[in-house]
Formats: sequence, C-alpha cells, structure tokens
Amino acid sequence: MNFELLKKENILHDYEQVRLRNKRRLQERQEEIYAKIPEIKQLQSENKLSYIALAKKKALGQAADTQEISNQNRSNSARIQELLLTHGYPATYLEPIYDCPVCKDLAYVDGKVCACFERRIVDALYRQSNMTQVLDSENFDTFDLDYYSHTIPENRNWSVSPYDNAKNVLHLVHRFVNTFATQDTERGNLLLYGETGLGKTFLTNCIAKALLDEGHTVLYLSANDLFEQVFGQYLMNKKLELEELYKYIYNSELLVIDDLGTETTNAFVCSKLFEVINQRGLTGKSTVISTNLSMKELQERYSERIMSRIIERYTVLQLYGENIRYQKRKKEMIQGSKL
Repeated sequence: MNFELLKKENILHDYEQVRLRNKRRLQERQEEIYAKIPEIKQLQSENKLSYIALAKKKALGQAADTQEISNQNRSNSARIQELLLTHGYPATYLEPIYDCPVCKDLAYVDGKVCACFERRIVDALYRQSNMTQVLDSENFDTFDLDYYSHTIPENRNWSVSPYDNAKNVLHLVHRFVNTFATQDTERGNLLLYGETGLGKTFLTNCIAKALLDEGHTVLYLSANDLFEQVFGQYLMNKKLELEELYKYIYNSELLVIDDLGTETTNAFVCSKLFEVINQRGLTGKSTVISTNLSMKELQERYSERIMSRIIERYTVLQLYGENIRYQKRKKEMIQGSKL
C-alpha cells in the first residue's frame, strides 16, 4: 500500500488542483459568453464596480445607498440570466463551478471534514489496488448463476441445489443493497462464507459497485490490508498519514472486509476485529464480511464474543458448489485446444 497517496496534505493538494481546474473552466465560459453576448460582460462589470465603490465609501466612513446598489445588481443579475437562457445556455452557466457544492472544494464545512474528503481517500485507495477496474467487470450485471449446478451430489446433504441456493443468496444481497435507498442507518450486515472460488468476493464487489454508483461511501479492504497494513502500520508503526483512513473504517456507510481468515490471526487482530464489528454495530453502520472459513472454523480462530456479535447482527449466507475459477479455467483450456 502506497501511504504517500493517503497523506492529508496530498489529498488537500488534489483539492487545490480541482479549484484551479474549475477556475479555468469558468474563465473559458466567460470568454465564450463575452464574445457571443457582450452585454453580459458590461452588466457584470457594472456589478463589480458598484461593489468596489460601496466598499470604498464604507472604508472612508461615507454614506452610501446600499439598498439602491443591491436592487440594481439584482436587476443586472436577472438580465444576465435572461440573456443566457435566450441564447440557449443554463441560467447558472456563469456561476462558480464546484466538484463538491457542499464544501465548495475546500474539504471542510464549518471546521468539519466534508464527506467528499472521505471519498477521495477511498478513491486513492481504489486506484492503487486496481479496484476501479475490478468493479467494472465484477458487478450484478456480470454475475452468472449458470456456474452453479441444478443438481445435488449424492455425497452432499444440501437441502437445495447450488443454483437455487446461489439464486436465494443473490436475492438477499440485492435486498441488502436496496435498504440503503430507504434507510439511513441500521441497514443490516452480511457474512458470506464458503469454500474458495464460489463467488463470495465477486458478490462483495457487486455490493460495493452498486452502492458506490448510488453515491454511498464504501470502504473495501482485504482482511490482510485492514489488520496488517492499516491497523498495524497506523497503531504500531505510527504511520500518521493513515489517520483519516483509520477513522473511515469506523465511519464509512459500508465497510467490506474481504477474505477474513487470510490475515495472520493473533490477539491484536481479534481485539481490533471485535472493536470494528462492535463499534460499527453500535453506530448503525453496515459491514459485509467474506471468508473461506466455516462457521466452526471462525469460532475456533476468533472468539466467542466475535461470533456472538456476528450471529446476533449479521445475515449469514453460505455459497456452495463447484469451484467457479476451476470451471472458467477448464472452459478456457477447452476453447484454446479447439483453436
């Protein structure tokens, strides 16, 4: 993980670049409009000069008719909007341009970090982990139920076929995503478990993609990155550039922990996992966890109190069937042999 990209000063520098870019865009718009509609330039100039004259009089302690100036400026502004609309432009075409109208690309609102700042941290994280490209290819539109068998093998005691089970899991995952549109908190949590190559990570990517597209804040981390790269580096090695990301683990609308069990498990990891699950549960934040471990293995590796929180607060979904990665590889080899 490249910690430099997550430093606050680097992200604030990005904001500066955004402000400069939008300032240039506004200047280009002004030049375009002034060339096509010269009257607008004259009206804006009158407004600017009247404010300057008013400021000078106030500075010198002289009386000024502020109401008259205000009325004239409003009249000029209304005329500008009328001219823009008449020539086929939006009435707001010459207003300041912001990527984030909430903080006006300043990163802070009333001294507090804007939500867009948190999204920039996640964007930086996704860029370096290639998540953006992954989510483009692994989403609900590309999830294929045909990889799950319609039959139950004789040596398995499954109550339904892998296909019917996966279809039900997919339905519940869709329902989980849909709750984000109707509820602000207490949207629920998911635990996806099953053997390797059955589509658990694919489904977590589907969830992340769908919610990101709707504008929700989603932090996606592998268990190894969460515990060894973020918690380990921030708490143990004092990597202060991870401070905002550390906070975001607890505050993001959705936290996805992928491949729980692949990290080196110890007392520190168990402690932080419980803290994350418990704290996010108390504040109504949603968490999705995927793991190759069975429920019995989870209980043996972690702790009773972690399992009790999961059983209490999570919808537990199991995927089973034949390894999809193996099926895809087998299909590729067969197609290749035919060439």
